[in-house]
Amino acid sequence: MTPSLHPARSGPDSGGPAAQSTARRAVGRRHLLAGAGIAGTALTAAACSGGQSVGGPEAPPSAAEPFSGTYDGPDVTITFWNGFTGGDGPYMKQLVADFTAANPAITVEQSSLEWPDLYSKVVTATDAGSGPDVAAMHLDQLASFAARGTIVPLDDLTESLGLTASDFTPAVWQGGVFQDRRYGIPLDMFTVAQYWSTPMLAAAGLESGPATAEEFAAATTALQGSGVATPLWISPDNWQIFVSLLGQFGGSLYSEDLTTATFGDEAGVAALTWMRDLVVRGVSPSDATDLATAFKNGSSAIIHELLWLINDIEDTADGMEYGIGPFPMIGDAPGVFANSHHFALTKQADADEDRGQAARMFISWMSENSATWAGSGNIPARASARQDEAFTQRRQAPLASEDVLDSFLFLQQVPGSREIAADSYQRAVSRAVLGEEEPEAALAAAVTTAQEMLDRNRELYGI
Repeated sequence: MTPSLHPARSGPDSGGPAAQSTARRAVGRRHLLAGAGIAGTALTAAACSGGQSVGGPEAPPSAAEPFSGTYDGPDVTITFWNGFTGGDGPYMKQLVADFTAANPAITVEQSSLEWPDLYSKVVTATDAGSGPDVAAMHLDQLASFAARGTIVPLDDLTESLGLTASDFTPAVWQGGVFQDRRYGIPLDMFTVAQYWSTPMLAAAGLESGPATAEEFAAATTALQGSGVATPLWISPDNWQIFVSLLGQFGGSLYSEDLTTATFGDEAGVAALTWMRDLVVRGVSPSDATDLATAFKNGSSAIIHELLWLINDIEDTADGMEYGIGPFPMIGDAPGVFANSHHFALTKQADADEDRGQAARMFISWMSENSATWAGSGNIPARASARQDEAFTQRRQAPLASEDVLDSFLFLQQVPGSREIAADSYQRAVSRAVLGEEEPEAALAAAVTTAQEMLDRNRELYGI
């Protein structure tokens, strides 16, 4: 069972933030859901087409021998699929090359696909034995592919290596668990950051981005007073901001037992109303789309965007003077959307014992040596990698402080979650920000849709 998002909600984590221990807050507040994609549709179609049931095999396969932490078998080739096709791609290629140099008996055939293509192809390809042995997947996708039986538990790997939450962070570690089994080993974490133009803020008498609702209001007023007509752009696609604010105001996307859509309550309305008010008050244009370009060309002084923007600025706006910091606390407690890339092992790998052991060796080594991955703009999930100079000198390093990591709102393990998200709360965010529907009404309709889909998927996946 996944704990509720926010300690202010009823249940075992009830009580205000001050009453929570760090450990409880790290695990108990951090699991939301998000994303838009086609994995849910693809899995539904697979379930309706015959063959293996969506629930997967009754007893998930595992390596014949426990993983020893090393590979001493014959030369073997494993396949690795990932979606790192942008600025993060070269860093993954380097990691794979480093692994091969350190483990010459294991050849890795790497395929980088667009994420939607990876998720739509991995089920049928793995069923046919032509898919990956190891796949990189987003945290919120693990449940869908675990329920389908495409990926297998990794408890044997973590037990043999002695890996625990202390090697990562409690929240991202817990996020790899579905129905009491571990299906993912976290590679990284990424979140919504606050970016600001240093010269534009200085012209308004400001030193850095705002940290609270009061500071935010004062900053946008000062920026408009200095001549910046629309100081912060918000897009109808900014559902990650809604997820962040929902948690800050004490809400969650789903109930603790994952059976009820809850994002349309008072917290959800407060979150979406705050977003819409940015447009109503003229802080943001009404039809903002390309936030990154607006920020780089000086149309906006502040934006809230994921960490990919760091490398984008370096590649396309070299020399731009900007700052980066945590998403501000607008609600009653800190909280910000976060996701994570995890390594997952497919059932295909264990069709051959040597390949299964080599695949586990690959996952183990990549996790342990992931400091290089900091160049991708993401935050390494491994605690030791976050202490490496390869990360501490990076722009995103300030977002890895204990306080900020503890505010990360990770994603609930709900099979078919992306399909639900795209058809419900993401649509509500878009309609409300565009002024097509009032926040409360948009969320009410979205909750109805989400609940219907949630009920259907629970029956479909047999959970």
